[in-house]
Amino acid sequence: MELKVVIFDMDGLMFDTEPIGAKCFKTAAKKYGYIVDDEFQMGLIGMNVHDHVLKVKAKFGDDYPVFEIRDLAKKLKMEYFYEYGLPIKKGLKELVAYLKEMGIKIAVASSSSIDLINEYLELSKMENEFDFVIGGDAVLHGKPNPELFLRVLKHFNINNDEALVLEDSCNGIMASHNAGIPVICVPDLVVNGPEILALTYKTLPSLFEVKDEIASILGDNK
Repeated sequence: MELKVVIFDMDGLMFDTEPIGAKCFKTAAKKYGYIVDDEFQMGLIGMNVHDHVLKVKAKFGDDYPVFEIRDLAKKLKMEYFYEYGLPIKKGLKELVAYLKEMGIKIAVASSSSIDLINEYLELSKMENEFDFVIGGDAVLHGKPNPELFLRVLKHFNINNDEALVLEDSCNGIMASHNAGIPVICVPDLVVNGPEILALTYKTLPSLFEVKDEIASILGDNK
């Protein structure tokens, strides 16, 4: 592998946001009279707004106030992060520093909106670290559609075998597979089944091990 770009997912991969995000979403939905179970919530992870709307409307009906609930959930979540801080995944800053030292470009490709991505990067003091950032609101089809990752390849003008994706969710792993880009899974809340993990280059427990694996990849090319 001639590695030129590493593509980071955000929620659950860079930042430990999924548990509080799930709690705030359920709280917001309940305020509007809707009960969201754990299984359904897990299935929403990694979706952009367009696909989220389709899925919740299919389950709860056209009267479901999707944007009011999303706005309230985001408000509750951001209040929490501004009060208690944004939880950064262990090994993230060390991995980013290593990739920059090695001259590897880095990108964020998240199903979240670009505004939320930028807000998280500012909260984590990483707003100037990445070479390219793209959100789910920049594409029509979110993960597992490969459009988001293909946009990153186009931006850097590279082939799919010159990139590496870091993901935690089923939708993200499938998107990278559909784009033909090798993907390392760093599991978070969702327990991916063997059929999903079979699509990965490797599954590693944390970003510290990802750093070691990339060092090995780069060493193989020397």
